[in-house]
Amino acid sequence: MPDLEYSADAALAPLKAFQRRTVDHAFARLFTDADRTRQFLVADEVGLGKTMVARGAIARTIELLQRSVPRIDIVYICSNGAIAQQNIARLNVVGDSAQSLPTRLTMLPLQLGGARGLRRNRINFISLTPGTTFDLKSSTGKAEERALILRILSGLIASLAGGHRLFQVTSGDAGWANARADVDRQEIDDEIAARSASAPNRAWSTRSTPWRPRGRPTPHPACRCDRRVTA
Repeated sequence: MPDLEYSADAALAPLKAFQRRTVDHAFARLFTDADRTRQFLVADEVGLGKTMVARGAIARTIELLQRSVPRIDIVYICSNGAIAQQNIARLNVVGDSAQSLPTRLTMLPLQLGGARGLRRNRINFISLTPGTTFDLKSSTGKAEERALILRILSGLIASLAGGHRLFQVTSGDAGWANARADVDRQEIDDEIAARSASAPNRAWSTRSTPWRPRGRPTPHPACRCDRRVTA
């Protein structure tokens, strides 16, 4: 990142003295101390400026790493989407030089690929929320997410017509068609697509015994498992 030449001074200047001390201590623990750590928790009370401390720490981190790494990704996890969208702009200490993106983790394959994708930017700010990213409760997600999964796995699906019906779930015909068309128009990140498409085969290959539904007889040894997704 030789042509970035970013200085943290402007982001650090508005900080109060106790906020600046917190930034400096957190930065030292994360990067410069002999016994540095990979995690640091700032547990100040509400209203003491934790977002400003995070902004200062981000600024110092960019200043340190700008010449030694090809890309810097700042991931911001917030309780809800509205706050995430508001604060991601406050945390962006480099302005137009960075890409600020509130998104769902499942949609990153579309955000990483393409001419304007995150892989091509020097600095990215990505905000995620637990409700759309880390909550693994039973849910069918958004139509766009299912359309993306369908596109990535299309080479493994024995019947594409069945696949379309499976991933459509409760979406109406017109809405599902529009979601698929929108996803199909966009460029998917090649690395994520390839790894996602190979995941079913990796999972199958690690099974010690062939899987079969309960109550089904053991297949004859001459039968070979067709490792495709059948919808």
